Amino acid sequence: MNGDRRFRWLGVAALALPIFAGAAQGPSSDETAAKFSRDVTVLASDDMEGRGLGTRGLEKAADWIEGQLRSMKLRPAFGGSYRQPFDVKIGVALEPGNRLSGVADSGWSPLGFSSPGDFSGEIAFVGYGIDAPPLGYRELSGVDLKGKVALMLRYEPQEKDESSKFDGRRPSRWSAPRYKVLQARERGAVAVIFVDGPLQDEGKDKLPVLRNDGPESPAGIPVLQVRLSVARTWLSAAGISLDEFQKAVDADAKPRSAGATGVRVGGRVVLRASYVNAANVAGILPGRGPLGKDVVVIGAHYDHLGYGGAGSMKPNTTAIHHGADDNASGTAAVLLAAERLSAALDGQANRRTLVFALFSGEEMGLAGSSWFVSHPPFPFETVRAMVNLDMVGSLHDDELIVFGTESAKEWTAAISSLGEKSGLKILGRGDGYGPSDQTSFYAKQVPVLHFFTGAHQRYHTPEDTADSVNAAGAAKVIDFTARVSEALALGRVTPTYARSAAAPPMEGDRRGYGSYLGTVPDFRAMESTEGGVLLGDVRAGGPADLAGIRGGDRILAMAGTRIANLYDMTYALEDHKPGETIEIVVERGGEKKTLKATLGERRAPAEAARTPAPGSPSSFSPGAAGRG
Repeated sequence: MNGDRRFRWLGVAALALPIFAGAAQGPSSDETAAKFSRDVTVLASDDMEGRGLGTRGLEKAADWIEGQLRSMKLRPAFGGSYRQPFDVKIGVALEPGNRLSGVADSGWSPLGFSSPGDFSGEIAFVGYGIDAPPLGYRELSGVDLKGKVALMLRYEPQEKDESSKFDGRRPSRWSAPRYKVLQARERGAVAVIFVDGPLQDEGKDKLPVLRNDGPESPAGIPVLQVRLSVARTWLSAAGISLDEFQKAVDADAKPRSAGATGVRVGGRVVLRASYVNAANVAGILPGRGPLGKDVVVIGAHYDHLGYGGAGSMKPNTTAIHHGADDNASGTAAVLLAAERLSAALDGQANRRTLVFALFSGEEMGLAGSSWFVSHPPFPFETVRAMVNLDMVGSLHDDELIVFGTESAKEWTAAISSLGEKSGLKILGRGDGYGPSDQTSFYAKQVPVLHFFTGAHQRYHTPEDTADSVNAAGAAKVIDFTARVSEALALGRVTPTYARSAAAPPMEGDRRGYGSYLGTVPDFRAMESTEGGVLLGDVRAGGPADLAGIRGGDRILAMAGTRIANLYDMTYALEDHKPGETIEIVVERGGEKKTLKATLGERRAPAEAARTPAPGSPSSFSPGAAGRG
């Protein structure tokens, strides 16, 4: 599943639903459980290398999936091929021409979210670079940053003090590098330079490794980091002791930013994004009769985190992240449901076309499913529904969470008795948006369902192994998937797309005031360097909708803050309270429009997940765009 974000969509409530007939007969539950366990063991083996992008293991997984589709004699979905190739951004690399005046190449490095370009100006030292009015801590207040290079410490004061106004138990939103850069940029800074303070550097004089910062857009200005020794030299020339500064601020959490230093610096950042090839793998069970022109997609993502990295809950551990539940379980379940449906529908003269799609790149921002809906192998307007399986291998107490029940009014009546026939208690809620591949379809106005068996502590760790999945529980989910898919295929259910007016639950401690706008970013445009945030949709009845903002608009500014990327938009919302009316500048059809939106308030989740998930950004917050 896509990042930590999935777990914040878990305000679920049991549905008391009317009976709906329908069943797909198939092998015994014991036989299905054995096949499921076998298939997950293959996909989550060491040989698959965690199915990470760019690994040979992901290619092997695609080969294995294609073999399964061939063995079922499903038609190749993409002309004569089962594969749909596409490119995924996985990193950034230095190009020739990077420089920082007076500093050796080994003394500095651009950060992954830096924009390219030249810069020069006087260094202004702004402490931690934090401007937090709610905390009464304002290091940028009164500092002239126009045309200057802002030098600031990473992290925040008193980061190990639980009584600190910054919490001390976990990083507050004020410490986020992107947020600091936004604040400096909006005050006129031409570049931002970070440095680890003496308390964090621990005498190592270290630099972070240049790494990908997700598929989101660059920061809008050059952003880099220097070694502590370099920053000490600059500041000592201005009569500032970085050691004494940090010790004093850490003692009382009182701002002491110095502003202009008289030291000038210039440089250039030149970065190149790196891409790897990935592929969706899909097979088709052709329809027949009048219903044959309609399409139902049953899908799951087969990629995972490879050897770990930033998406891991153990980011400092380099080890195979097997992804047995996430999402070998969904992949195996789709394939076993396909096997059952191929037999169950064989004699039906009037049935919809079923497409069994296994997506790659989900962990990098729904890349595969976004590519699929933008380059469909059939007329997209024929898609009647999409059923997504993401993490279905940890069933507890026979409770299956079904997201998307508000994406069509017909879902409620359709799934209750089918769940009962499969021995499941259906816990359903939510529109079609969430941190997994169904979002790509719902943004295209397709009714969706997302099956999910709940969060657990193995999520995004090397411990998510094949021996930890609940195969007997998965057999029930597979039975339910086949029943729902058969009902869709035979026309017993024809869902009608519905827009939900519900706001997503408030999530995490980075939510600031909890202001809600009700927009959905277009995941296909995450890598755009044009600036602004392209919207895939807005939530019906939400503040954006009421303000006249529409899907397809590109948000360029909010409350006077230039919006260069999704991070900027997130932080702009956090800086304003529910009930405030702000101006929002959008680009629509090549023209700029200024609209006024009164921000709403996020509601609290109705019910926590069975197993608490680690804290995370929101479902659409940056940093979590597509890992699932």
